[in-house]
Amino acid sequence: MRRVSLTVDQIVVDQGAAVEQVHFPIDAQFANLIRFADGTAIETAVIGNEGLTGLAPVMANLHCGWEIVCRASGEAYVASAQALRALAAERPTVMARLLALTDLYQAQAAQAAACNAAHPVPDRIARWFLTADDLSPRDMMTFRQEELARLIGARRSTVSEAASQLKRRKLIAYNRGIIRILDRPALEAAACDCYRMLKPRLDGLYA
Repeated sequence: MRRVSLTVDQIVVDQGAAVEQVHFPIDAQFANLIRFADGTAIETAVIGNEGLTGLAPVMANLHCGWEIVCRASGEAYVASAQALRALAAERPTVMARLLALTDLYQAQAAQAAACNAAHPVPDRIARWFLTADDLSPRDMMTFRQEELARLIGARRSTVSEAASQLKRRKLIAYNRGIIRILDRPALEAAACDCYRMLKPRLDGLYA
């Protein structure tokens, strides 16, 4: 494994490409994006220091069905996808861990699809702030308005107003894309049920 630095919007796997390397985030974060022919994209999952990028296509040895991009700059360890498959085949404990991570990412993507169809924008934004915070060792996050719009499938103006509401309620501090959670219990109460449904899976993974 080697340590690398990554910058925002750096693509590590193109949609439809083979996954030759995996990234284990240290303080960087990654996002899975489904990119359409007209260039628009929707984010379906966030990967932080709980796991690694491109897990499902790596383990299946298939081309990746989505784009993987750095959403928060920082550092990560990089390893060969082939070496990871070989290690998992040799060690049942490693395979069990990777399967648990696969379950988490599949649940996150499925929940995102249901969430975008069922819940109001402010509730969804609160949920993503909490999720990103759970997957980061830092006490602050970066979220640009265009990324939030991709995550929740809404217009930037709608996202800006929703984030401003949370800021006015003193649940978050939000300035130039830098976000700090000021009142976590209140933010959790403001988030949709999707956060509370997924949190036990993440807590179980860390345990």
